[in-house]
Order: sequence, then structure tokens, then C-alpha cells
Amino acid sequence: MNITQIEEALNIPETSLRCQRVLDEVQPVLRQLMDEFKNKYANAAPELLDYHVHTYEATLRTTMHDARNPKYAASKQNSDIGKKAFVEFMDKKYFQTEYGVLSLEINGIEKRMKIVLSSNFYPFWEAIRTQGNTKELTGVIESISDDVLIQVSDKDTPFLSKFELLPYLHKCVDEKRKPWLYFGAFIDFDQIPGREELVDLVWNTWIKLEPIRVFVRKEASSHALSLQILELFNKHQDDFSITLYGKNYTVKFDELQEVKANDRRQMYSIFDKGQLLAKIALYSFLREPNEVIGVKIDGRGQIYSNLRALHGSGKVEWSISKSFYSRGKENSADMNKALQSKAMEVLTQHGFQVSGSSFYVGTWDNDSINFVEPIADVKKRLFIAGALLADCSGRVNFPKDNIESLPEPDFGLENSNDDPNEEVFQHDFNLSAILSNVRESPFTYPDAIIRDFHLNLTSLEDKHFVILNGISGTGKTRLCLLYANAVYGKTYDAMNPYLKVIPVRPDWTDSTSLFGYYSALEKRYVRTPFLNSVLQAIQEGKPMFIVLDEMNLARVEYYLSDYLSAIESRQPIRLHTESHITDVPQELQIPHNLYVIGTINVDETTHSISDKVLDRAFVMTLSDVDLDQFWVQAESKYKTALQEEWELLQELHRKLRRYDLHFGYRTMNEMLRKLYANVELDPDIRMEQKDAVDRVIAEKVLPKIRGDERIDSLLSDLIDWTSAVFGDGSESLHHLLRMKGELDRYGAAQFWR
Repeated sequence: MNITQIEEALNIPETSLRCQRVLDEVQPVLRQLMDEFKNKYANAAPELLDYHVHTYEATLRTTMHDARNPKYAASKQNSDIGKKAFVEFMDKKYFQTEYGVLSLEINGIEKRMKIVLSSNFYPFWEAIRTQGNTKELTGVIESISDDVLIQVSDKDTPFLSKFELLPYLHKCVDEKRKPWLYFGAFIDFDQIPGREELVDLVWNTWIKLEPIRVFVRKEASSHALSLQILELFNKHQDDFSITLYGKNYTVKFDELQEVKANDRRQMYSIFDKGQLLAKIALYSFLREPNEVIGVKIDGRGQIYSNLRALHGSGKVEWSISKSFYSRGKENSADMNKALQSKAMEVLTQHGFQVSGSSFYVGTWDNDSINFVEPIADVKKRLFIAGALLADCSGRVNFPKDNIESLPEPDFGLENSNDDPNEEVFQHDFNLSAILSNVRESPFTYPDAIIRDFHLNLTSLEDKHFVILNGISGTGKTRLCLLYANAVYGKTYDAMNPYLKVIPVRPDWTDSTSLFGYYSALEKRYVRTPFLNSVLQAIQEGKPMFIVLDEMNLARVEYYLSDYLSAIESRQPIRLHTESHITDVPQELQIPHNLYVIGTINVDETTHSISDKVLDRAFVMTLSDVDLDQFWVQAESKYKTALQEEWELLQELHRKLRRYDLHFGYRTMNEMLRKLYANVELDPDIRMEQKDAVDRVIAEKVLPKIRGDERIDSLLSDLIDWTSAVFGDGSESLHHLLRMKGELDRYGAAQFWR
């Protein structure tokens, strides 16, 4: 080995050239040395033939090419890559787990050759986690030869004796550091022996590293077994059903995600006929420091279980202990004890085997590396337990109509299920059923509008916020009522306790308009219709539709700010801090079953809506008015009596439509009702047909026409039309002529004088 030539290559200042020389001249030397070692001692250590060879060469090639690329050259100019070279034997026989058993490294920065076993911190972190594990590691350390050096990737503590290792490991855990550790021989460049002697030195080091190698191998085996258990959970991705409090739900999964280097998460959603009730996250913690499976419900942890508890021989029953911890509250110990008792009782009600504070999940067979029960059943049991534990602690609230349940939180709402004769409301978000229900109503909404509204409301499973924009009278509010009743399978005119229309007032300036406030003077919490609806949604778990009618009469971003932040962050809203208030919780989590719909009109009485609001909503515009379909569905009495009037109004509508000044269904309906009422009058006192149409146009259509020179051609067209249809004495013509004169004189016109 020509160490002078090797040093020269490692010390070349220019990164690209250095990497090239190390690839050509240094890496081959290490590969040849490792091959000679393997060939000479394979009979004494047959496992050497099975190891995978890992080198620095891929990194060297990538860096070399990047350093020659003008785009990356500057960032690679001062790189240390290429100032070392190594060849390492890796053991990859364990499932998704690999570890290094021997590495030969030439380090130009330290000017040393290393014959080492390298390991990340996790095996040692796990080894000092319990007293039993620490005792085992102590025995391993004591069996290591005294001349085996320990280096750590810590500039302040480059080398340790074996007697300093345990205290150092504990210090790293306390300081939340995870350095790499290297065990073996470290030879200065000027002390490197000849090739044959060097091969024998590698063998001698290999022998001395046996205790630490056995330790790391055992840890890799345990780690791999836990990963196999996690893999069973992650591979099972079929939707399935669960039963909570006697009610069936569907559980659907999302794709597995990598949250952090050692954290995996797969999201599952609990649906009740299309209504999202809760989000379940199945977490796989690969190294913390051991392997843990976790279940979070709506972002809050409910179950954590160390999978190494399943390791051993034969069959091992998997039971999980659950404790509750309430901090910062009076009688916390009593609350925790009560929750513990309640949780175990509910789990027992749902068929779980309970012992003390533990519940059974499944049985793991270490011989077959599988669960005795189907993985679907084990996973289902785990999810049901997590959901019930979250329900017991009040994090979520599942309906309990079909089971004699434990006392519910009292938020001052009447229980709508107390009356056995009360009408049952069961929801279903099946779009086909919703469309069928809407078609049976007397209102004109194309299937495309209903479909779009449905998708806007339901496509985001944990956020339901839609704004309906459009001219007055197009049925924005009616669409909300119709859809909500269709979800519950009710007729369009049914009284629905899960639908609240809340008119917005111009004096709403902050979130208290929605969520109420604590009155220090009255010593009570002043509740609002919106807050009552949210609490009802939480308590009953059914879809709750809230319509904020004419929501831009006030500044939306002012009064809706807390709601917008809560649905985006999934964080609770702080309502009050008064412990004596029992009918309103101190914190309020916006539930998944809350659907908020705002209707807006744009005129001089309303406010524009900020981007902050628009970014968090789907905005639909309802301006298309299908009068042909409206007439098809109109009552027969109107069709019989008002055919001529209808044709005149439809012609007017077409003229206005070209200028986006047309009227909606409400206006048309009210005009027809007046015209029909006129027809029913005695002949000697009723208006003539055209006079009646002229009057109703002047009273219901013309008052909303206003504008600048852009409506000049419209006024001219309407003047010609009313003159031809109604004659010179037309009231509509009179108003139009006045408006045309004002437009010519002032550049703007409106109906009002």
C-alpha cells in the first residue's frame, strides 16, 4: 500500500479531481484488501462470504459529476467528500434491516486507517432503556478487549474507553443526541504495516469485535421482527366495518406516508354513510428507540404499544394497558380513575377481554411470524379500542342510540332521542339518492348544480365550507334546505332539526357573534344559535348544516376568524376559563360533521370577501335561471291561466339575461302568483292581462335595473319592447323613458328618483 500516493490523492484541493483520484486509486486498494481478508479467513469465518459489500464509490461519483456541473460547482468547492474512502461489509439478512459488521476506512482528514464496526445510536439507546437491558449491555462491554478503541461522531468526545461508554450513552439520551459509534483499531498513516501483516490485523480486530457484533446482530434481529409486525398492519389496506355503541361504520384508508425518517403514518377515516366522524392515524414508530405502534384519533394519541413485548418463543398474547392523565385540573386523580373505569367498562360492553387496566388485542405467534387471528380482526380491534378510548375521554363523540350507554357530557342540549315517537332522522350522503330526492321537489335545480354542491361540501372530509354567490332569487338558501333534507331522506318542506338558517347581522364584528361569550355581570355563558348547533353536532354526531344567510352583510373575516383558523389547524377554540360553567365546554373542537354554507349577494349594502376567507371555501355562483324547466314544474293552474303572460315575462328575461340583469326564480314565482291572483278577480274589477304584466314588471323587475352607459342599449331595447307590447300609456315605459333621460344627462341611471 503506497500511503504517500494515497495521501496525495486525498489532499487534492479541487473536489472533482480529488473524487476522481480516490475512485481510481484509493477505493481499489481497499476493495483488494477486503477481498484478501475474506479469501484468507473465509474457512474460519464462513459468514464473510454472505455479507454485502458497501462502498463510498456512488457518493464519490455523484460529487465528482456535480462539481463539474456549473449549476452545483460552487456548492461543492469546499466539500470534504473525497477526503476519505471506505469499504464495508453489511449484513442484510434481516427483514428491512441492515447493519455494518466491518469497515476498512482511510481518512485523509484524521490521517488514519480504521478497521472498525460502526453502528448508529439506536441499539445502545434501546440497551440502556431498562435496567435489564443495561445489565446485558454491561456484560457485553466488559467482554470487549481493552485494546479495542471506541470513537464517536462527537467533536468534543472523539474517543472513549469501554469504561466511559455507559455514562456517555446516558448523557446522550439526556441531551437528546444520537451520535454514531465506531469500535475497532485506529492506525496512524505512518504506522500502517505491510499488506500481509495488515490483513492479519484485520482478522485480529474481527475476532476482538465479536462481542459487539453479536450484540448488534441480536438488536438487528429484534428490530427486524418488530418491522415484520408493522408490515402486516401496513400491508392490510382493505376497507372494513366496525361497530361502535351498536352502530355500524365504514373505515377507509389512505396511502402510507413517511412523516419523518423513522415515523410512518397511515390515515383511516370512520364514515357513517358518507359522513366523516373521526380520523384514525395508525403510526409506525420504527426507532424511538424501539418499535412502537400508535393510534391517534383526530390528532390525539390514544394507544401506544411497544412491539417488542410480543417477542419471545411460541405464542404471546398482546394486551395493551391504558392510563388517563388529566393535568392542571382539580381532582385530576379522581378524574383519571373515573375515566379508567369508564373506558374498561365500555371496552367490556364491546366484547373486549379486559383485565384491570389492560385489554386484549390479539395473539402473536413467533414460530409462524404471524398473528393467530386474521390481521384484519387484530387491526379492527385496535381501531375500535382507540375510538372508544377517545370517546370516553371526550375527544370525539360517537352516537349511542342503540346501546345503554354511560352518561354523556351535558352541554345543555335536549336529548332528541328521548321521545320514542319522535321522527327518526338517518342521514345518507349517497349522491344518487340525493339527486332522486331533489328531482321529486317542485324546485328547478339541474343535476349538475346538485352534484357540484355535493362535491364542494363533501370532498374535503374534515372541512365543509361552501359560499353560494349569485343574483337574488336564484334559490341559494333554498338549495341548502333542499340538499340538507335530501341527505336525511326527507321531503323538501320537512322540518329538519339538523339544519339551521342563521341570518347574519351587519353589527357582527368578532367571533362572539358565532361562539358567544362569558358574561361576567350575569355569571353565565351567553350562547348563540351557531354555538348551539355546533354543540348539537358534537353531542349527536349527525351531519349538522348551518346556513349563514347573507353572510357578507358584515365583515366575514372578522366574525368568522376563529372558525376559519379552527378548521384549518384542527385546533380547539378557547371559549372561556370558568370552571363553574357546565353547559358550555371551555374548549370547542369543530367537529367533522359540521357543514357551513354561506350565501352572499353583491350590492351597496354588502362587504367584499377577503382572500383569507375565499382560500378556505368553495365558491359557487348560482346565476343561471332555467325558466323552461321552471315552467314545466309550475302548477297547472298557472299554465292554464297565464300562458300569454308567461311568454311576455320569458321574453323580458331573455333581454335582461344578455346584460346579467335578469331575475331569479323567486321573482318569477311571485310575479306569476300576483298575475294569477288578478285572473281570479271578478271580471269587472280585474286588470287586463297586459296591464297586469306591465304593472308587475314595473314593481318587481325595473327597480333592480341600474348602471352607467353600459345599459344604454338595454334601456333602448326595453323602451321599444314595452311601447310595442303595452302601448304609450305603459307604466314600465314611463319609468324606462325617465331612466334613459337620466342616463343621457348624467351618465348613470337607476329606477329610484
